[in-house]
Order: sequence, then structure tokens, then C-alpha cells
Amino acid sequence: MSAGHAHEELHHLVDRLSPDQAGRLLRLVKTDPELAEAANEDLSEPVRRRRLSIAGIGASGEGDLSERVEDLLAERFNRSV
Repeated sequence: MSAGHAHEELHHLVDRLSPDQAGRLLRLVKTDPELAEAANEDLSEPVRRRRLSIAGIGASGEGDLSERVEDLLAERFNRSV
């Protein structure tokens, strides 16, 4: 398993945890000598946000399709707007 894959898998796991489970995991991480430094970093620093894996999946190259949704649906179903 690559480090990048492990990183993403861990993010998905944490996203599924209940608040109590997340607290327990955080306590475990803080007691691990290799992980404690990262867990105790200054939380006032901005967090790097993950990019959505689905972002851009529906790119058509035709601009903002949401502005033209009624026209596009009418064209698709051969109706007048």
C-alpha cells in the first residue's frame, strides 16, 4: 500500500467515525511517540483542504450548464420552453 493510498484510506475512516470514536482515536494517536508530534501541532495554522475527487467530473466545456438547465432539458426532450 502506498503512502498516498494509506493517507486517503485514513481520511475516509476518520470521516466515518462517531465523535466518541474520533476522540478515542485522537487519544491513541497522542500516546504514540511517532505520531504525537503531528497530533500536538499548533491547530491555529490553516489546514490544507482535500480536493474533491469528483470535482470536474461533469465538465462539458460549455460553461455553466446550471444556468441553461431548462433549455438543455427542453432540447433533450424536444419541447419548447
